[in-house]
Amino acid sequence: MSDREPFSWIEIDMDGCGRVFGQGGCPAALGVGGVQRKCFNTFATCKAKAAFLHDKAFRTLRICEPRANLPRDGTWFPMLQSVSEEAGRVNIAGSDDEMAALGRRATMKATVSDAPYHDRFLDPYQAERVSGAAQVDEPGYDPASRGTLWGKTVARWPYYAGRPIRRCQGYLVDGQVVDVRKRHYVLTSRSGPGTSGSVSFEAADVLDLAKNEKAVAPAPSNGALAEAIDADAMRLTLVPEGIGNSEYPTSGRACIGSEIVTYTRTGDTITLTGRGIARTAVASHNEGDTFQQVLFIDRKRVHEVIQILLGYTNVDPARYPGPEDAAEILRWLPGVLLTRHIVKPTGVDTLIGELALFGVSIFPSNILNRIRLKANRPVDNDEIFDLTDRDDIIEVTRKDRDDKRLTQIHVHSVLTDPSKSSTSAENYDRLMATVELAAQEAWAYGETRIRKIYTAWLEGGGDSIIRISSFRLLRRFLAAPAHLTLLLDEKDGAIDLADVLRLTTDALQDDTGRQITSLYQVIERSEPDPGHQFEVVAQAYQFSGRFGVIPPNGTPPYASATPEQRERFMFITANSAPWLPDGSPHYEIF
Repeated sequence: MSDREPFSWIEIDMDGCGRVFGQGGCPAALGVGGVQRKCFNTFATCKAKAAFLHDKAFRTLRICEPRANLPRDGTWFPMLQSVSEEAGRVNIAGSDDEMAALGRRATMKATVSDAPYHDRFLDPYQAERVSGAAQVDEPGYDPASRGTLWGKTVARWPYYAGRPIRRCQGYLVDGQVVDVRKRHYVLTSRSGPGTSGSVSFEAADVLDLAKNEKAVAPAPSNGALAEAIDADAMRLTLVPEGIGNSEYPTSGRACIGSEIVTYTRTGDTITLTGRGIARTAVASHNEGDTFQQVLFIDRKRVHEVIQILLGYTNVDPARYPGPEDAAEILRWLPGVLLTRHIVKPTGVDTLIGELALFGVSIFPSNILNRIRLKANRPVDNDEIFDLTDRDDIIEVTRKDRDDKRLTQIHVHSVLTDPSKSSTSAENYDRLMATVELAAQEAWAYGETRIRKIYTAWLEGGGDSIIRISSFRLLRRFLAAPAHLTLLLDEKDGAIDLADVLRLTTDALQDDTGRQITSLYQVIERSEPDPGHQFEVVAQAYQFSGRFGVIPPNGTPPYASATPEQRERFMFITANSAPWLPDGSPHYEIF
């Protein structure tokens, strides 16, 4: 039997140019136009930037710990000194006020050593540097005698931020890496090299690219009024000259001061086709006032809005929510159609986070390497991971989170003026309160727990949407949700954020002391012992009441149904029947 050794490494995708210097579409030539040496096929060293052909995976650096035996395939750099990760956390339906609606970003830090390097893997023209054919300002030289791997890489590749980096684990068998698992991040910072002889990289999950300081929607507009206009004007000119063609579509919506207008455009000439749109006030405007393009979302579903907003970021479209996420929204939030005028550049992180208030968890999976969506709902065809004290759970601790309990949801909707604050109650026309009175009685919790929500995404109204999402949120958090911290073996390593666990453990007992089996949802995941153990924090997947979906034709009546059918489907009884045949409570419409 072959030895099976645990093997871990990091991978960094280094982007570059897909052309060959001086050939095909590259017009650069040595000795022409001041070109003294060939590039290194990176943008920073490109000699003809207008012809640069972006290759997102020009080179992939694979960096492992120093060891005697390396994998036989490809190029490996045995320079990894340390690597650590901080757990990401999903905010279920944006319900936790202690963190951002999009939860907490997962992060990674890696430190690698530095050393002289011959450049054969990273430099397409390495042999010509040696012969002298790659430069005209000096004869050939030995790249291994100049600088270090990371010193040269820093100079050649300064535009690393946002590029992919992965933490990888597998096993080395007969020189081949097998059973590989990868967790995906994007680079956020780099430090070194220096006298320490090392370089450190920091990274975060893909939603880091949507942070408010990195992406806004809509983009800032640079056009301004060439002259003042009064409240009756229907035409204006933009300055500086040419800004119309460079920044504005031929028709759309814009904001001047606090007035929203519709328009058509020819060159720098704007014809106003509507003034005082979305209940904003028609007004006079001064020379030099900004003509800001408005992002108008018109009756779009949650996943469609997220795709639009991510278009203002550097997130790769391959990382957007996928078809199964769209199916989740269409199944559980089909009537949530969102309308909004976004009149000023606003952080994408904030805008996407506001969508969580409609009952959807928005989070990145660094295992699947994309953004995921999950509605606040009962279990519905989810893969369920069965874990027990006996077979799976190494350690477990429990904490009841009474601070997460809710008894009332207050939702402010329908903006009075879309150009004004979206977080001020004074700028909303409607307030809807959903209250669970029984939970506030003295024999229950005996107190009120209110969550206030401001939503600018229902400009045309949406009381039914608010009623349903508030009802679901209350049903999920009417009782204090328990949080379990579970230390698990790597064999269960496929468990990801928002996955459903069916737990049987001494941490969960009935009133006689027997273990009970309960559903929990993963809200945090980390790896304190990579390759051997990992840790999750799971929140009680509870809904006060009993729910099910309408069963397909041919499903037997309740008395003959299987436990799985009773758990998944809804069964109807006569109005006069106080209980189901086995004495359990009725199902409710969710």
